[in-house]
Amino acid sequence: MSWNRYPTPFCDSLSEKIAQKEGWKKEGVLVAGGSNVLIQSLVVAAAVHGKILTVKPSFSLYQIEGSLLGNRMETISLNKEDFSFPRDQFLKKLKSVTPQIVFLANPNAPTGNIFGEEDLLDVVKSAKGLVVVDEAYYPYSGFTLAPYLWKFPNLVLLRTFSKAFSLGGVRLGYLMGQPEVVSEIKKVILPFSVGLFSQVVADVVLEEDIYVQAVVNEAIEEREFLYLGLKELKKLKVYPSKTNFILFQSSQSKRIFNELVKEGILIRDVSSQDLPHALRVTVGTQEENRQFLEVMQRFQF
Repeated sequence: MSWNRYPTPFCDSLSEKIAQKEGWKKEGVLVAGGSNVLIQSLVVAAAVHGKILTVKPSFSLYQIEGSLLGNRMETISLNKEDFSFPRDQFLKKLKSVTPQIVFLANPNAPTGNIFGEEDLLDVVKSAKGLVVVDEAYYPYSGFTLAPYLWKFPNLVLLRTFSKAFSLGGVRLGYLMGQPEVVSEIKKVILPFSVGLFSQVVADVVLEEDIYVQAVVNEAIEEREFLYLGLKELKKLKVYPSKTNFILFQSSQSKRIFNELVKEGILIRDVSSQDLPHALRVTVGTQEENRQFLEVMQRFQF
């Protein structure tokens, strides 16, 4: 490998490899330094002094990046009991607001649940602008809208190497959409924004299907173990997950967080107005998961 040479401006070789694995057109793939870069690029390319629609609670970056360039953020709250998608309410808002971009994470973060295929397709069919479905956690759910890329020119899918591939530090993500749409987004991406080393790492892991799937399968097994263990603690409200994390709520959330830190265990406090007293634990190794549950059981949270 000639490390003294610049990479291609837009990761042509890696984009082609991703396209082959996904059964999509290489012109319809865009690689960048993480999905956060792609979210910002979508906003810059498609919404200036416009409107962006999403749900809450969801990935905070949609709100942060969506508010750029004078855009107005519109949000619809998920159903409180189970965080399911409020289809009728969302479609009504979609019609009245006519946003340039809709952002929906599926599975959703930080709640961990998936939205129904028909609900998502109704949004895609009804929207006059782009519908960006963030599939960062799709390997853990096994559900994707990729088969519909051929049918809907306004559908864009976001993917990342940070989750199932365990490459958060490499900072690499990609999107898939119709070539005409991707061509416009590419105009606002800086060339050479992804280093050669990151491209080589991605190229290698894309060849390791069996290994990656084994890691995902293990995470799913451990997720179910964690879920059942937390469900035994009656003071918690635990939500089922299709990701590599589990969300739970407790009136003692601050104490739980602090006691875990004392034990050398760090989870995420995701409490907000829409998620009161909420904590999120990422699925770890078998040893880490058992240590976490042992502490939770010891303190009878």
